[in-house]
Amino acid sequence: MSANFSSDSIVWVDGQVTLPKHILKILGIENGHRSNVTFIVENGEVKIVNSAAYAMNNLKKAKDKEAA
Repeated sequence: MSANFSSDSIVWVDGQVTLPKHILKILGIENGHRSNVTFIVENGEVKIVNSAAYAMNNLKKAKDKEAA
């Protein structure tokens, strides 16, 4: 996605957050299906990524490093 934007959500009393549909779409997560997200904290900022895509990216980086 090329555009930068912000999106708000509510943190419920029990700590749960509902991600907006457009954020789920960006993450490649289908609404209504159980999926995992990974929270990455860098320099005091939090990024939310699709866990499966993040794991595959890390695996690819590790294989590329081994091949070098």
